[in-house]
Amino acid sequence: MNAFSTELRKERESRNITLVEIAKRTRINIKYLEAIEQGAFDVLPQTYVRAFLKSYADNVGIPATEVLYKYDVMVTRKYSDSPEHAPTDYARQVEASPETQEKIKKEKTARHAIMITGFVAVVALFGLYLYDSYTATQSSQKVPETSFQDVVKDQETKNQPAPVDSAALAKIALSKIPEPDSLVLRLIASDSVWLTIIRDSLPPRTGYLLRGRYRTYIAKKEFRISLSDASMIKLILNGIELPPLGEKGERIRNAKINSDLLKP
Repeated sequence: MNAFSTELRKERESRNITLVEIAKRTRINIKYLEAIEQGAFDVLPQTYVRAFLKSYADNVGIPATEVLYKYDVMVTRKYSDSPEHAPTDYARQVEASPETQEKIKKEKTARHAIMITGFVAVVALFGLYLYDSYTATQSSQKVPETSFQDVVKDQETKNQPAPVDSAALAKIALSKIPEPDSLVLRLIASDSVWLTIIRDSLPPRTGYLLRGRYRTYIAKKEFRISLSDASMIKLILNGIELPPLGEKGERIRNAKINSDLLKP
């Protein structure tokens, strides 16, 4: 536990507010609220740490800007590589000089630039992977075709009419009818979310589904889906809405979705 988290807990207790009350008002899982007061910030979904702190501060009655500033100072000091910047107490972290604040700002800017560059690189790699998968699929599906006119012309040139076997033609026609897919899954994003979906034994498809957008997938037997946040996706299987795969902020890995979910 650090001085920052201890201060938050004392402020809450001085106002006779329980974590259960805050969880009900904010709908933040109580285990995340406990992690905040224990200084275990690695447990929290990193995307929502600042949002959780703001909601916590608003419900306790502490200025949110002050809480977020102290958090930023704590994180910056924690990951600083320079011994001269190592804090001796919590007061030195909060009461930073203008020069130190400027240095903190530059460090944050550098970290953000690195994160953005890494994110762009990852997106580019996924884009290349999806493009290669699509190209390979299209190439495997291309089958040389002979037009009806070419067949007639060839037969006329040879002057040898081919015998017609009605039973054989019917058998061939039936054999070419593909087995219909039985599962149609639509994913609707209530907020932007990263997902990976596997249809039967096909290669996985990965991408970022933006808020308000949807995608539709088709499979014969089952889907396996992974989500960065289970509560951000609405699942509709064969026209029937399924319950959420998990709680807000919960990551899902290889959850199976098949026709068994449609049984009463």
